Amino acid sequence: MKLSFFMILASAPAIQAFVPLGRFSTRIQQQQTQQQPDACIKSQTKAIVMEMSTSDVESDIGRDAEMVFSVVDVDGNGFISHQELTNHLTKAGYTSEVIDKIFAKLDVNKDDEVSCEEFTKGLQLMSALRSAPGLGNYNANFVKEIHEDADSLFRSVDADNSGGIDEFELKSHMSRMFSNYSEEAMERIFKMLDVDGNGKISKDELRDAFVRYSALRQAIGEGPNYK
Repeated sequence: MKLSFFMILASAPAIQAFVPLGRFSTRIQQQQTQQQPDACIKSQTKAIVMEMSTSDVESDIGRDAEMVFSVVDVDGNGFISHQELTNHLTKAGYTSEVIDKIFAKLDVNKDDEVSCEEFTKGLQLMSALRSAPGLGNYNANFVKEIHEDADSLFRSVDADNSGGIDEFELKSHMSRMFSNYSEEAMERIFKMLDVDGNGKISKDELRDAFVRYSALRQAIGEGPNYK
């Protein structure tokens, strides 16, 4: 009868925490562990990894969209007009018909302007845009040449040879080469380029941005190897 009593204790979850059952308790715990389905654990782990991966991808797309948006929004008013998109994409070789279609897709609420939110959502839904000339990162196919362009521009813009481009130097370059950019637009571009937020654009930051954003090369200097 004593064995039956301890078996009853072992099967009662509310009591197990308070009654030390020695080897009997250990055997039950081992059985419970063995019964834990491996497939369930693997499924949960896979779901967590997938959720993290999706979040990382969305974050990258959002960051990319913000940079490209800042480049195309020349007047810095927080919206891309049809004319701004046309001016930008014409340089990249798009026809007016294709530009019209892209703008219509991006302008979800049909108010004749594209917000940053609409632009980001467009890049998320239309994967082709994320690798398109003037919009995406197709430059990754020409890393060596693009680094050469970035280095050439860096030497030109870093007027005081300090090893970093400050906001004044970038604005001076853009005002001289691309006078249509507003102060607000240039400030946003500088902040996006200054990834570590130390007030200077380093050579590596400019290189990385040139490879990642084909739109940026049109904004602050294409270089002799531009593709």
